[in-house]
Amino acid sequence: MSYLSKGRLCPKKTSVILCYRAPETNHSSPLVGMLQGQLSYWFSKKPQGFYKFLEPCKHPLYKQGDSWSEELGLSRRVFNSTFDAIGVRYKTKTEFMKAKDKFLGKPYASYHDRKKNQTFFVRNPKLFQEVKKSSESYISSLKHSEPEREISKNSKPLNQKIKAEEKRGLSTSNCRSKNDTNSRSYAGNSGGTIGGKNNTSENTSTSSLSSKIDEKNKIANDMKNIWIEEIGELDVNHLTSTLISRLSISYGTVFKSSLENWRSYCRKIASSKFLMGEKRGTNFKAKLSWAIQYETYERIQAGDFTLGNRKIEEKPINMSPEEEKNAREELKQELLNSSKDQTWIEACLRLCEKIGYKTVKNWLYPLNITTINSKEVELQAPSKFIRDWVEKNLGKELKHTFQELLGSSLEYCRITSIA
Repeated sequence: MSYLSKGRLCPKKTSVILCYRAPETNHSSPLVGMLQGQLSYWFSKKPQGFYKFLEPCKHPLYKQGDSWSEELGLSRRVFNSTFDAIGVRYKTKTEFMKAKDKFLGKPYASYHDRKKNQTFFVRNPKLFQEVKKSSESYISSLKHSEPEREISKNSKPLNQKIKAEEKRGLSTSNCRSKNDTNSRSYAGNSGGTIGGKNNTSENTSTSSLSSKIDEKNKIANDMKNIWIEEIGELDVNHLTSTLISRLSISYGTVFKSSLENWRSYCRKIASSKFLMGEKRGTNFKAKLSWAIQYETYERIQAGDFTLGNRKIEEKPINMSPEEEKNAREELKQELLNSSKDQTWIEACLRLCEKIGYKTVKNWLYPLNITTINSKEVELQAPSKFIRDWVEKNLGKELKHTFQELLGSSLEYCRITSIA
């Protein structure tokens, strides 16, 4: 049990139990590793699952300090986004019980029991057993590994061997000639050895390294171009190797290796007068190097900045007539080959002629129909931000297009969001 002072991790003095874990490269942030450490701690006490409040409340079973927000120092929204990286959240117990694949390959799940007004956390038993067996197998292999060899009393100390070899003109690294001025003996493409081993992997490793560098550069340039399209300008003259590396890392961890997620994030920034440097009384403006920091991403996701008070304009892209024609045809084929609702595909194709294919691709393509009949149509967006923008800017066009397709009797056209 430990106490953290005010101004540190927790917002106020409270007793917390933190299980610090070694960094794991597959985690999207340190917060995920910290949360997983705490979950492991509580599951060690309650293997079958447990309930825990997300934040302080008036529930009769709540005790001061007994909530995730007090324990980890995270807001409810940040906790949910962090948990989503390693678990599946269900709004009700019924939804959890009816789900065929409750964990979707993730180690944890949570559901809210409305009758008890409690949030329960459960562990993926299959995945847990696999990890447990793997750990036991690894420990067992260490126990049965070859014991350390004892050094003979009559054997010469290592430093004496080294001196003896140096006198003979030999090196302890690979026993190369004393006339070799290079620190290692490099073999040519036709064969040879490095340190006594066949040189069969040098070209492969070099090619692999070059391929990784090219991939990093491509990702960084794609992210840079999207930033320019959505934000309008770049705050650096060129991408340095350090910035390229940071962009590549954030692309894989924060934005889940998706340029669409990156574009959506850039649009959130573009929708804020403050972040775009248009708010009076301040000179602040979001920069690329600042925006890709995980702390910045968390703050924007948690609503620390006002979003949606600035109109986002579609930036025109200079394209030749032939390039524009190809882009339209590419979007058309992408729609026709997708698994989206056929009515939605037809609606998007019509809207391409009305509002432009670029707007359809950027804003409407991520949506899909969840409910449709002669009276109403319900669409689902991947985020609240996209939902709000589409409702505000394209709501009338959507309803009018569906009325053309389904008949004038259509009364409602709603948009919901996944998150």
